[in-house]
Amino acid sequence: MPKSKVNFVVPFAIMSFLLFLLGFVTWINNILVPFMEMQFDISPSQSQLVSAAFFSAYIISIPVGGFVKRIGYKRSVIIGSIITGIGCALFIPALGIGYNMVLIGLFVTAVGVVVLQVAANPYVIALGTPETSASRLTLAMAVNSSAAVLAPIVGRFIIESSNGEIIVHEDMAKLMFIILAGISILTAVFLVFVHLPAIEDEAEETSESKGRTAWSYPHLILGFVAIGMYMGLEVGVGNYFLKYVEFNVAGLDVTYATTILGFYPAGFFIGRLLGAGILKKFEASKVLLVNSLICVALLATFFITKGSTFSVWPLILQGLFLSIMWSVLFDLSMKDIPASTAKLGSGIICTGVVFTGMWMWIMGKFVEGTADVETGVMDNGMAYLFFFLFYAYIIFFALKGSKVRRKAITA
Repeated sequence: MPKSKVNFVVPFAIMSFLLFLLGFVTWINNILVPFMEMQFDISPSQSQLVSAAFFSAYIISIPVGGFVKRIGYKRSVIIGSIITGIGCALFIPALGIGYNMVLIGLFVTAVGVVVLQVAANPYVIALGTPETSASRLTLAMAVNSSAAVLAPIVGRFIIESSNGEIIVHEDMAKLMFIILAGISILTAVFLVFVHLPAIEDEAEETSESKGRTAWSYPHLILGFVAIGMYMGLEVGVGNYFLKYVEFNVAGLDVTYATTILGFYPAGFFIGRLLGAGILKKFEASKVLLVNSLICVALLATFFITKGSTFSVWPLILQGLFLSIMWSVLFDLSMKDIPASTAKLGSGIICTGVVFTGMWMWIMGKFVEGTADVETGVMDNGMAYLFFFLFYAYIIFFALKGSKVRRKAITA
């Protein structure tokens, strides 16, 4: 059936809800990192294994892309929701068993999230015309960001500060994951009874794309790296923010930091709502470039004011400009990729997320090296030095990497 005759409102709403679900599960990691450090009395780099365990699951994105291609989008999101629910349920006994079991639970949860991510992104892109695909995916990701706004709010119930000490609430953490497990399983049951229009692979390919695999598109491979760099930014701000405010900013504590951190994903939500309109009027690569340059200026401002109360705001404001980057990077990487290879292409791009855990661990080791000899206090703000590298690559992708697709390549 031609796309113009299909009502895409309901499937778009369903995919947006799934992005909402995986958004909350992903963003709550920002709270779980300091929570686990206090709960199990481990080092900063060890606590970053929360991110490593979660985001390492994205290594299976490529085979998941093939899996989605074989069984279709609907069955994929049902299975992804069930796996996510199982992972969340595992977290509940894991807190009483030990840190390693928690990491296993997070990994299983992430496997479900990967299936949802790989299936939902190209499906949203396919729900309409190619000209508005970046705008459409940005709007869907705005719903994803609304879940991210909730994460710090919920986080205040599982971690707080009292008399200069960080206090964790294990029972509240268990309750949160019970609710997440229930929502995930109920979503899977609901999807069984809902019709989702099939997005068929193209029957014919152009002479340029015939015989080519997803791996033969250089802009897609460069986009895979760009996603890895971007995730270092998105996750990095929150993972080090609470500890930076608690130990490196005079007069502030983790309770204040948790409240302020809520403005970071709120920036994503607002930025994506605005970005959906902006991307209909301006070229995606140019919007990506401008936003990256603004973020570099904010990062420089942070280092100039580091240690002051004002310094928290350049970090938080980055959320407003980072907001459109996932959807734009994903869309630019998928341009000119035929539908017959889109699912594998989506898997390749999403695999870039696996870099996140590596970045967080490296940043954690770097921060440990800044510990004061006398007090032992670490300079958590130094972790953000890595952001200059991440932004440099994204600027390259906006200027050059995403344009490589215009060059013909023989298969």
